Amino acid sequence: SYSKDFELEADRLGTIFAWRAGYDPERGAEFFARIPDPGNRFLGSHPPNSARIETVRRTLAQLRAGLI
Repeated sequence: SYSKDFELEADRLGTIFAWRAGYDPERGAEFFARIPDPGNRFLGSHPPNSARIETVRRTLAQLRAGLI
């Protein structure tokens, strides 16, 4: 039950690492728009793609504002 939260936290940390390494995390998050949503099938322990994209965007906004 925690794995979806852990996945979103990994997306948040990945955004921070990518940003600090000079990469564009938002461009990387475009991957989630190209793959099927996991639903409750195989990989159903992963959050919906829309939640993952929103996590990246929200974290990126915090980085740009100097809050992280």
